[in-house]
Amino acid sequence: MIKVLFVDNNPVLLDSGKRFLEREKDIRADTALSAKEALERMKTVSYDAIIADYDLPETDGIRFLRIVREKSPALPFIFFTGTRREEIVIEALNNGADYYVKKGNDPGSQFAVLLHSIRLLKRAESARTLARKNLIMFSGMIRHDILNQLMVVSGSLELAADGVQEPGLLQNLTRALIATRTIQRQIIFTREYENLGADTPSWQAVPAVIHRAFFELNAGTITLDIPDDPLEVFADPLFEKVFYHLFNYAYTYGETVTRITVSYHHTATGLIITASDNGAGISPQERIRLFERRSGNEKTLGLFLVQKILEVTGMTIRETGEEKQGSRFEIVIPPEGFRTGSIQP
Repeated sequence: MIKVLFVDNNPVLLDSGKRFLEREKDIRADTALSAKEALERMKTVSYDAIIADYDLPETDGIRFLRIVREKSPALPFIFFTGTRREEIVIEALNNGADYYVKKGNDPGSQFAVLLHSIRLLKRAESARTLARKNLIMFSGMIRHDILNQLMVVSGSLELAADGVQEPGLLQNLTRALIATRTIQRQIIFTREYENLGADTPSWQAVPAVIHRAFFELNAGTITLDIPDDPLEVFADPLFEKVFYHLFNYAYTYGETVTRITVSYHHTATGLIITASDNGAGISPQERIRLFERRSGNEKTLGLFLVQKILEVTGMTIRETGEEKQGSRFEIVIPPEGFRTGSIQP
């Protein structure tokens, strides 16, 4: 099923367009009379294409297009307008519109052009999806073969080091073994990262996500405190990995961590999810480059991935803890990125 959102300030045109498009059995068309209404619909429905006019209430189609592109860079967007100003059409295309369809006096032919444009965009998306699947399959096969060979190298190095008495040779063998194991972990890490952005973001129940991440960590020495509030966040399917890597960072580098506490609180600009622990904390020097991808630094590799997963849907993360008083990670969520049940501002 191809889900289309048709945005126009003319209810008669919307109704006609909806009926025309839904004559195709594989198309469902929702309608909205304004950009505001359209953005509200997009919070709960994942669309395959957007059709929008330039003349919209409260804002224009270009501004609406920019907002859509910030949230969904690859979502097909068709500009369907009666404006004859060439600079507007150019601006729309420069801001990421995929097609421009001009309104006229023959609605039937216009809607037929829209339908053809939707089909072309869907076909291109299907081709990209298939190419990506094939690439992931191929890279998975190569990764599997490399890991097998690294296991052979690692085992051979262990055997070679057994019984070696010469300090210099033993040191070199140990260094090579450590490097081999580091490469193995990094290759496994790429398996997670290659799926980032591959699937459509969705609403996810935060308590369930956090419990799964904590269970995967399998840290029997740490207690987890988490509110039961029915909070949902609009996030990439890899959102669970955000909490796994935050918990793993505390478990691996927090030294004295026995408790991790997750809490939520509202702000004037959205919501903050806080994950804090009672461990050793992070020094000011480390905090400066905490989320950077640094060559040879495994310590920040997971946090780098955390940042990339969150930015897919406009979230950010920062560390605000004090040294020797535990780490404190704050995930900042924009207003449109969460919905709650019992939580009150």
